[in-house]
Amino acid sequence: MGKSPRGIVPSFPQKIGTPAPWGASFALSPVDREPARRRAYALREVSRSLLMAYELGGHFPGLITCGLPLTQGEWVSLALYEGEEVVARATGIRTCGSVWACPVCAPVEADRRGEALARVVARRWARGWRVAHAVLTVRHTRGQGLEAVFRVLSQAWRRMTSHRAVRGFLQGWEWHRAVEITYGGNGWHPHLHLLLLAPPGVDPYLLEEPLWEAWREAVEAVGWAPSSRGGYAYQVPESQEDAVEVSRYNEKTWGLPQESSLGPRKEGKGGLGPFELLAVAAQGVEDEDLWATPELVDPIFEEELEGVGLDTPGLLRPRPRARVSPVVARTLWVEYVEATKGRKRTGMSRGLQAEVQQVLEEVEAEGKAAFQGLRLREVVQVRFCTYLWLLRARRLAYLLHWAEVLGSLAQACALAGLVPEEEWREVYRAQAPPEEGVA
Repeated sequence: MGKSPRGIVPSFPQKIGTPAPWGASFALSPVDREPARRRAYALREVSRSLLMAYELGGHFPGLITCGLPLTQGEWVSLALYEGEEVVARATGIRTCGSVWACPVCAPVEADRRGEALARVVARRWARGWRVAHAVLTVRHTRGQGLEAVFRVLSQAWRRMTSHRAVRGFLQGWEWHRAVEITYGGNGWHPHLHLLLLAPPGVDPYLLEEPLWEAWREAVEAVGWAPSSRGGYAYQVPESQEDAVEVSRYNEKTWGLPQESSLGPRKEGKGGLGPFELLAVAAQGVEDEDLWATPELVDPIFEEELEGVGLDTPGLLRPRPRARVSPVVARTLWVEYVEATKGRKRTGMSRGLQAEVQQVLEEVEAEGKAAFQGLRLREVVQVRFCTYLWLLRARRLAYLLHWAEVLGSLAQACALAGLVPEEEWREVYRAQAPPEEGVA
């Protein structure tokens, strides 16, 4: 293979004589993260292309540049680490940290925050606290813009929590609020998931009716219609395990289209989560070379989604009941990104916030310690333009996956059909430890 612009995606099956690794699992390395990483990277490119196509790049610099190198040098470094598991990653890469609209950053943030909240709930449960979970929403219909419905939801929440009577019956309780947004037959459906922690000795069902009445009055006070009484949910987990699950759910509602049932999750009513909408938006588009035409939407083909199950939070396969065309989904995605820009997805009471922040620092410290415990095994560099091609052609996730499976970035680059010294070069390889008994 000679030096050439990256216009053709190399075929992995032809290189190794096996089917492409869609969701494959190998005993050589723990690769459970491979399907999620592949989908996340692919959907990030779809989002990038959509936002650029709608000429919104200047409005969303973080989302547009997430995954790109920090500096436009000649080379981009890829590193392979080993320890209890083998991890391959690109270094010196931008991250946006968006909890709303980044398929790569949002799951990371949700896992981190969900773990911290779950630990706090578990500790409080052990001290006698109990948990309740409520869902608050407003009436909505197809055709209403997300920004308008979201604004009413926020206004109603602020009005309710500022009311003297509400502050009175919440005294002594702790709460955590998260916004979830789905799209279904009745249009946009933003709603609040409210995690309530009742002090020891207090009945967690105590707020079921007062909370509903306060919410209904607040929604009416801001000039909107509240949902029906049937749209209000108030549930109390009976065990610590269920309480911890609900707390994790409250931080991860960005990717779960079903409402929590404190155990097995019940089916939703056809609503799609934001990343499901993005996956719908990616379908039905003619395959184009994004390297040459970055304004076009990068497609995710049906066969690539065959192995995607409903057990992976966030990046799920679009379900047939959604009935949203790819063209409509593209517009909805841009609307979603615009409406959520600058808004907070979660909030909590002061007492809970201080405790969660402290535990969050513990979680982050544990993550850093785990990474520092890994040993650097290999570093290769790929040319800047080659890295962009790998990213846009959805081959970067493949390369990292095979580097972890084979334990070698060099072999993964060769497998990808990259030209040595022209498109990639090895700059570091750790010396293998001497065999036992060998001087």
